[in-house]
Amino acid sequence: MPTSMPAPSIRTPIELLTPTVFAQFGTVIENPTTSPSSKLPIPQRVPPPESVLANQGFATKYLDVTHMSNLYSLAPSKKPARAVMNMFVCAPRNLRPHEPSQSLPSSWGDLDLDDDEDGNGDYERQLLDIGILERHPFTTQTFIPMGLSPADRHTQYLVIVAPTLPASASKRRTGRPPPYPTPKIERKKSIKDIFARARPSPYSTEAVPPPSSFSRLHPSAQPKGPGLPDLKNLRAFVALGTQAVTYGAGTWHAPMIVIGDRPIDFVVVQFANGVGIEDCQEILLKPSYGAQEGVVVTVDTDGSGKVQVKAGVGAVKAKL
Repeated sequence: MPTSMPAPSIRTPIELLTPTVFAQFGTVIENPTTSPSSKLPIPQRVPPPESVLANQGFATKYLDVTHMSNLYSLAPSKKPARAVMNMFVCAPRNLRPHEPSQSLPSSWGDLDLDDDEDGNGDYERQLLDIGILERHPFTTQTFIPMGLSPADRHTQYLVIVAPTLPASASKRRTGRPPPYPTPKIERKKSIKDIFARARPSPYSTEAVPPPSSFSRLHPSAQPKGPGLPDLKNLRAFVALGTQAVTYGAGTWHAPMIVIGDRPIDFVVVQFANGVGIEDCQEILLKPSYGAQEGVVVTVDTDGSGKVQVKAGVGAVKAKL
């Protein structure tokens, strides 16, 4: 049974998935010339990947569109990992009818998700309960949808992620140490180290740790630490059929969620060493005592079933 944590009542709106807003969580893989990001104002774009001509000039090759991370050298078992490619066939989720709520505000502050200003009756609002999050502490994980047209308005998928709380805050929130802590890197101490790096006494055996080799990595590629998910800053994005995503190692995320009429096939690429708790760690979200509900994503769809963007860049309606 996975570890659980109390979840306050929070309703989170859906955002447009772009490389800029997703950067702290991982990478969005898309054609930079035809993606939604190409139509955004320049300050809201990220520079496109370097490209070269290929296939006798009949193709454009974009270089390093995402980065695979293998951090299993940090895993307690030290068991080496190998690159694996799996397929997930994800069925559409069941949504529940919308009802007014006294939910606490999410990171969007005073965005009133229960205030319907559209007034034309063309939108249907439903609710998606988020009951579990997972992370892969020592590997990136890339989801590549197959057979989903960019023009498909009846079936889409959601990408739901959360930052990682500091370990100290995680312990306060649950009354116990964070689940599955990432081990500290131990290094042998020489006599020279003890005297050169000693604190507070030259006779101490506690050495100052060396600078992390991961500090030079992009934030999404750095180990996230052992903390619990920061539910008040959970984000929900809707993706097009032309977009794939890479979750950074250790990023808390919901299992892939399909909205619409039919399943979506995903090819999933990651590293794995076969040690269950090192390959995937889950945490159940249970409503706090007295909470009306737990973590909820509001899903607005138009008459054709297309999910509407309600917050951030490209929002249909936002009061920020």
